[in-house]
Amino acid sequence: MISTLSGKVIGRAQRFLEPGEQVRRVVLAQGGIDPRLRMVFFMVGLVGVRVLFTAMGAAEGAAGYLAGFLGGLAGVLLANGFTTRRGVLVTDRNVVVLEYGRFGGVKPIRVIARLPQGTRIGPMSGTWAPIELAGERLWVHKKWQGDAAAFTPAQLG
Repeated sequence: MISTLSGKVIGRAQRFLEPGEQVRRVVLAQGGIDPRLRMVFFMVGLVGVRVLFTAMGAAEGAAGYLAGFLGGLAGVLLANGFTTRRGVLVTDRNVVVLEYGRFGGVKPIRVIARLPQGTRIGPMSGTWAPIELAGERLWVHKKWQGDAAAFTPAQLG
């Protein structure tokens, strides 16, 4: 059964697939920095701006909290700049790796690679499992690991 998000990904990826090619599995992943570092970027931005404003004597009341929040937001946006987003579609013919924009919605930009259908990407464990695919280190969230583990040809039928 395909989830609503998977259905959207498949619908938006149709223009990158060969005529008649059927998607069997969808896995969303991200590359670049380890996803757990996003929290570090947020905290450094939050605390850094708050300390800076305190040193300047301007961190009184709501202004200090707002400055800290904006610093944290800036940290998250900076982390997004170091993050790549990927969609991995297992079809009845290939494993297609798609590139998505860093800040946009779930719309693919281009095909990065077409790999043989039997391409293995596991084993995976943990909240963010690191994998190597198409010459890039990617991180797969636990939500998508079940689909990613089913990349063997015998299970795709």
